[in-house]
Amino acid sequence: MDNIPTLTPEKIITTIKNKKTGEVYETEEALKAANIPAEDVQRDVTVIMPPLDLIGKTK
Repeated sequence: MDNIPTLTPEKIITTIKNKKTGEVYETEEALKAANIPAEDVQRDVTVIMPPLDLIGKTK
């Protein structure tokens, strides 16, 4: 069981936007500067994973 491969994401994309206005913020700092209440903040996270080799290898 020590040979369990660990998968790491190729890319993680986080989109921060205002739920009410739909305005998208580039960074957390921009969000804080806009002084938006926490309940109006939406964070969408997209994780891109590497392709999996699902075909087993035979001897």
